[in-house]
Amino acid sequence: MRALVYDSSPSGMGWVYSQAVPQPTAAQVQVKVIAAATNPIDLRLAGMPVASRWLRGTAVGFDFAGRVTIGSGDYKVGDLVFGKTKSGSMAEFATANVAEIAHVPEGVDPKVAASLPVASLVSLQALRHGGVTEAGKNVLVIGGSGGTGSSGVQIAKSLGAKVYAVCSGKNSDFVKSLGADVVMDYTKEGFKLPNEDCPAGTIDVVYDTVTSPEDFNYEPTARQTLKKGGMYVAIETPSLLDRAKFWLSRASGRNIQRPQYSMWVAQFNHDDLVKLGDLAAKGKLRVRFAEELPFSEGSCCKAYQLQRSRHARGKIVIVFEESN
Repeated sequence: MRALVYDSSPSGMGWVYSQAVPQPTAAQVQVKVIAAATNPIDLRLAGMPVASRWLRGTAVGFDFAGRVTIGSGDYKVGDLVFGKTKSGSMAEFATANVAEIAHVPEGVDPKVAASLPVASLVSLQALRHGGVTEAGKNVLVIGGSGGTGSSGVQIAKSLGAKVYAVCSGKNSDFVKSLGADVVMDYTKEGFKLPNEDCPAGTIDVVYDTVTSPEDFNYEPTARQTLKKGGMYVAIETPSLLDRAKFWLSRASGRNIQRPQYSMWVAQFNHDDLVKLGDLAAKGKLRVRFAEELPFSEGSCCKAYQLQRSRHARGKIVIVFEESN
């Protein structure tokens, strides 16, 4: 089969025509991929010397939607499913654990379903971890127009929160259309947090989808918007110590992260994928696509160039020919 795999090239990725079709275990399904979405983690893994060597020859990507070709458990041949693949999603066939997939709800486009797992799953779980479990919370989403931030805005609204969002002025209307109550343009001269639109002590949960080793660190100023007892939840951090504390906390089951702070990485599970599918089916979780590209060597190269630029206005999705 054709696939985009991790390799030793300068980009860390390369195209192959003769990748072996992955075979499932008893607790997995095999699927013919219909759509696959890119994520920053795909590039991050390619750039990590140890990870890239370990993954060499493995197909790139996690997010997928596809038709079951070898079933297991509740999943039969022909079922349309989405979730996280174990073998890589940028390939014509993939395998996935039955515990990390769900059926695509009726009426949900496979392209949309394929774009939900990483970006929307981390938003659902991060907001829940931060305490957004009931209506009436004030949530600040930093990076409200990105693939992850836009899902955060919508999920927070579906949970009854008042949503404050930070994005560029050119994306303000889009973020408002997602349900954000207060939209702040970070490109405006003199922008800072807190401000008159989002004063200090206003926010229950800050959901930071921007701060990373490569981007501006919002935490020192944005955390000033928190109420006493509020929580700052970030999907990345420039701090090696914070990253280490997160993974040690997850491994030990004992939280050793800083007070009122938590890094969060998605934990794939069937129940949360079902919740995301239900939100999408009800129109409460929409996906904006920056690019929809056919599965080919050139398209995959273009997709990850755009992902690397960090200027994609929405999700980047690769669409496969289902009839093949």
